[in-house]
Amino acid sequence: MTAPDPTHMVKYCRDVLPSMLTEACDVDEDLAHRIGDDVLQRAEALAALPQREQDVLIAPFVEEVFDHKPLASPLDLKAKVTLVVRNSLLEQAHHDGPLDSGIIPATEYAAGPLSHLLAARRRQPIAAQDPGPFAGLAGRYPRAWACLDALTDTFADGGRGPLRLPSAPMPSLPSGDEVVTAPPSDDDTTVFSAIDPRFDQGLVDLLAKAAEGNFVLCTSALSRYSRNSEKLHRILEFLLAHRATILTTNYLIRHTDVWVRRGALVKPDSSKPFAGTVDTQGLAGTHRKVAESVAAQHGLR
Repeated sequence: MTAPDPTHMVKYCRDVLPSMLTEACDVDEDLAHRIGDDVLQRAEALAALPQREQDVLIAPFVEEVFDHKPLASPLDLKAKVTLVVRNSLLEQAHHDGPLDSGIIPATEYAAGPLSHLLAARRRQPIAAQDPGPFAGLAGRYPRAWACLDALTDTFADGGRGPLRLPSAPMPSLPSGDEVVTAPPSDDDTTVFSAIDPRFDQGLVDLLAKAAEGNFVLCTSALSRYSRNSEKLHRILEFLLAHRATILTTNYLIRHTDVWVRRGALVKPDSSKPFAGTVDTQGLAGTHRKVAESVAAQHGLR
């Protein structure tokens, strides 16, 4: 058996990925190398964390990667590729236009090299380079971390998992320079890339509505709120603190419990955020009732 070799990931980030981006996707050479550097930093930052923390960090993305290639790759590895590669500066290039569909082979090819790196660092750990992209999230967003920790425990068998939120200061809405009002647009382009740390006014308004209480937010997947781990944790922290309910294609999150669809997952459709509420196979108890209620409210039943 070949020993895990971290140099595979280094080669992928410094040679293979930049070449793929410049030659096949017409990405600027400087940007391509910056993407490679960012992916390598993220990979090393993830590899330096304990296994449990790695599992918690991928919890928002597991439901959307089960059919990603290579199909034989473990589900958790596919989610880690998303966390490390898909959620890197690669997303900015995707948003800005030059990458287009090249994001798919760029991420697929990373599975093997990332697997080698993670295995090598488990055998010979190295110290984390702070500040890293995943550092300190549990301390800054304790409610969000507890929620994703509970999702991690619940995912294997599905159904309901209890959630006990820790005591923590009440978070406030984003404000000032963090918030940007989107300019008028004639198309369906998003305000920012999915890794941008800023908040558009529409999202802030949604959070403010959730803070009023008794509110159900429905989205295709948690990554639709953000692929930036810091921002996503911050959004979850705010929603949980205000006892909002979050319904995704396969998850239900409340301040008292989390639910995961049993059996086969349903592929999230970002263009149809309520589509997952129609397919109730594998949903049970409160999860099923909330999905049916949301579907009825939107005329899907």
